[in-house]
Amino acid sequence: MRIFQWVSLGAAVSLFGCGSPVPSDMYLSLSVSTSDVAVQTAINGNPNEYLSTTSSLMSGSMPLNKFVREGDNSAEFILTLVEDSDTPTPRFLASLEISVKGEMVDTLTPGARTIFSRELTDAEKSTLIAGETITITESFNVNKAALEEIKNKAN
Repeated sequence: MRIFQWVSLGAAVSLFGCGSPVPSDMYLSLSVSTSDVAVQTAINGNPNEYLSTTSSLMSGSMPLNKFVREGDNSAEFILTLVEDSDTPTPRFLASLEISVKGEMVDTLTPGARTIFSRELTDAEKSTLIAGETITITESFNVNKAALEEIKNKAN
């Protein structure tokens, strides 16, 4: 009876631990850069502290491989103004791009394999300066077969 419990547990773990839909040696890298703006980032509804800040200046990038799933995904950014000067100039850039092992990701300039790149509109800048919070949601799809094809072409 005890062996049946271990086998059942192993089967359940194997179903849930199937891994990332992103092929090995390939990365879905999210870059976030801000100025005069604090950002709270969430991937598929899960907060991401590394790509979030309460300060007025940030530039960071990280692979999302273990946070995404096959099919539909989302990145959410909640933005608030951080007034460090008399004339704040809110800036925000979020880019999700595909990179292969050995390639560099520039946090300020999206690359050739960009899935999405989002900056603030003039209306959003005005809203932030007025003291309101903005939520930006970017939806994206992860297709393992398409990623494998990109990887094969890169090699």
